[in-house]
Parts: sequence; C-alpha cells; structure tokens
Amino acid sequence: MGTIIYPEKLNVGDTIATTAVSMTANLDKIDIAIENLKELGLKVIETDNVRKSEGAVSSSGKQRAYELLELYKNADVKYIIASRGGEFLMEMLPYLDEHRDVIKNNPKWIQGFSDPSLLNLYITTNFNIATIHMENISEFAMNPRYKNIQDNIDFMFSKENEFIQESFPKYQKQEFEEGNLKGYNLTEENAYECDKSNVSFEGRIIGGCIDTFHLIAGTKMDNVSNFVSQFDEGVIWYLDNCELNSCEFYRRLWQMEQMRYFKNVKGFLIGRSMMQNNDNNIYFTFKDAVERALSKFGVPIVYNVDIGHIPPQMCIINGSYATFEYKDGKGKLTQKLI
Repeated sequence: MGTIIYPEKLNVGDTIATTAVSMTANLDKIDIAIENLKELGLKVIETDNVRKSEGAVSSSGKQRAYELLELYKNADVKYIIASRGGEFLMEMLPYLDEHRDVIKNNPKWIQGFSDPSLLNLYITTNFNIATIHMENISEFAMNPRYKNIQDNIDFMFSKENEFIQESFPKYQKQEFEEGNLKGYNLTEENAYECDKSNVSFEGRIIGGCIDTFHLIAGTKMDNVSNFVSQFDEGVIWYLDNCELNSCEFYRRLWQMEQMRYFKNVKGFLIGRSMMQNNDNNIYFTFKDAVERALSKFGVPIVYNVDIGHIPPQMCIINGSYATFEYKDGKGKLTQKLI
C-alpha cells in the first residue's frame, strides 16, 4: 500500500522561490507576479537563471538542476514555482537523478505545468512526494485574479486536507496570451463530455502534459508503472495535450499502455486540447484517438475538462486521493491529502 508525502503548507512570512526549469521567465510579467505574491505576505526569491537565456532554455540542463537542488537544500524555501514552460526540461533530469537524496530528504511543494509536467511526474512517481500541476509564476501577475488562481492561493495556505473545485462556467478559446495582464477572455460556454450523464470515480490522481511523458519512458528515471501499482484504490489519469495532432496523441497513449502506466486505472480526465481545432485529419479525430487507446479499459472518460493550456484550469495535486463527479456537462474534483 503506497503512501504520499505532503509537504508543509505556507504561512504568512514564509519564503517561496521561482526557478527557470525550462525557458526563461516571461519578463513582461515576472516582476508583477512577484509583487502580487509578496502582497500575500510571502517572501519571494529567484534563482540566477530566471532572467537568463541560452536559446530555447534558460541555461544548461546541469545548471537548471543545480539551481533547483539548491532550493531543495535551502531550509527557508517552502514552495517552488516554475518560472515558465518550454521545450527541453528533460535535459536537467539526469543531473537531478544523480542527487536523489536531496529531493527525497527535503520534500517541498513544487508547482508548474506544460514542460514542467515532466518534472512533476518524475518527483511524484519516484519519491511519492505530491506535486502541483497548475500555472507557472507569470499568471500570478493577473489582475483581476480569476477564481482558479485564487483557488491555487487558497490551497497554498489552507491547513485543511480536502480541496474541492468545480468546473468553470466559461473558457478561453485560445491559449492564454502571455502578455495579457488583465485576465482571461472567457467567451466559450464550458461543457464537459462523457458517454454517461452521471458518473463518479476515485483513486490516486496523476498526469500532466502528455507531450512530455515519452521522454522518460523506459529510462532509469521512469518509475511510473511501479508508482501506480502501489495503490489498491486505483489511479485517475488526467492528460493535457498541448501540441500533438490526433495521430501522435494516439501514439503517445499507446506507448503509455505498453509501459503499463494505466494499470489500476479508474478513470480518465482529458483536458481541452490546443490542437483540437487545428487538426485537419477528418478520418481520425482526437476523440477517435482517445476511444481507440482507452475505451478497452472499461472506465469512465471525461472530455474537455478544465486542465491544461486552454484556460482556466484546475489545480491538480499529483498523488492526492481524488474523487471526480460528472453530471450533465459539469464536473467536481475533490482532492484529499491522505
């Protein structure tokens, strides 16, 4: 029977940190985001690479790993937020893996999504430490603050072990504009989809941006199959598709099945896809990809969930005990830190 380690929540006066585990921070937003976090009563530090750039990354994989490890060693730092997404986070993982004891012996919250999903997956599945799939630091610059960001902040400070979120009424048609400080442009009516009008399932929740998962599959850093096997209660998988067309999406799902990632699965949550309206393959749609890969498991599949690059998105605690309830196009996610 597996157990999950939940780091300590924040108190006013605590120190949090941001580091560029992939690309350089959004320089139009980073200062505003930091000021907004300071207004919550937090001290905020940043690593050297947050404002540096070496092409498509902030710094070398080794340097990014070093700066993250230093934050884990720093006892004053209680919470780490990725500065931004990007493309090549995987370069830092071998260096982190050389210093596994640093992460294992200093558990603390780490938050991010998109490319940082791979870091979350690595930490939670290798060390049984909960991680947070949610916006990178730039979106804390938003004013006015949307409910999902406030939910995230409430979670940071809450001493409760239960965290409840419900589907949002509307969503933005495209990915969030990185230079937009005023918030989301919520024009589309939100409606989750499922082949049942009413369904509920529960288990340990794990997932993130599927674009990144194949990068560790089968390597020494891949412990996903062992992780999901620990939990008799089963697992809920949530998946955010950023840039994959329908055929490549299916290939990634097929690979995950072959790697036995879907053992003990109790349900799937499929986020809104950035590519769903840009895929010209009329013979094989995104829904075709999901059905072909996942219907064989005989568990509920819920589509268009508030997860991923098309905002707003829920805050997902990897490793938490989750219950998902779907009814007539709406959803409710309850996560317990047990």
